[in-house]
Amino acid sequence: MEFCPKCSSMLTPQKDGDKKILACQNCGYTKKLPKGSKNTYRIVDKISHVPEKEEVVVIDEKLSKQRTMPTARQICPKCGNKEAYYWQVQTRSGDEAMTTFYRCVKCSQTWREY
Repeated sequence: MEFCPKCSSMLTPQKDGDKKILACQNCGYTKKLPKGSKNTYRIVDKISHVPEKEEVVVIDEKLSKQRTMPTARQICPKCGNKEAYYWQVQTRSGDEAMTTFYRCVKCSQTWREY
């Protein structure tokens, strides 16, 4: 991996006609590849995603009894109490809003708000 001497961005391998060069995507700086290094420079994008191994953190009974979570004024759909603990989890993609979970202080009923 090489970096641009002008702006410090990463240089990427590209073709200039029949020649291979390293080019800066930011400022346009180019550098000829040294002889004998045609196959040593390449771009590889590999993203591994294993949904089975991802976990969603759920607040269990032991944690809910610690009373350390923040509270909000929310009406419990089960008992009508007006106070609930809350926490937020990113359950969908990163460009969407977080899901807010509520747990009633009185009856421990849990619900969510998207």
